[in-house]
Amino acid sequence: MTDPATDAPADQGLALGPVPDDMPPPDIAPPQVARPGDPFGALRIVHFLARVPRNRTLQLRDVVTALNAAFLDWSFSEKAVLAEVVQLQANWGISFHGEDRIILDRNERGHTLLVVDSQKMTAFLVGEARRLAAACEDQLRSFSLREGASPDW
Repeated sequence: MTDPATDAPADQGLALGPVPDDMPPPDIAPPQVARPGDPFGALRIVHFLARVPRNRTLQLRDVVTALNAAFLDWSFSEKAVLAEVVQLQANWGISFHGEDRIILDRNERGHTLLVVDSQKMTAFLVGEARRLAAACEDQLRSFSLREGASPDW
């Protein structure tokens, strides 16, 4: 737990002064590259896909471009987004017995994406985002317990 006035750990008993005027916030995150299977990138992808126009075929590369513009500190490749959409298709199929509502296809410009509007779609995407947020929290908790050691090292 931190002291919001100083951003210092509250239980350390340090007598820190107030943050100086005009001091920029220290919570600027380094850039991240989304990888297939990473819940942090997947959460951002699902969050974004929950807001794309429904019942309209979109070029996947246009979705990727808009996603990169929405999250300037992240880099999403078409491969990472495609992997998450395929996972969403599979999860939808398991949950709703094969009813196609997230449709990937191809045209002369590349992959296309169609998210069919239904009463279940928003609730499904919110549920997927909650599952991914829980996976992110689990990874952060595990990271913290290992004292910052990353499994990638």
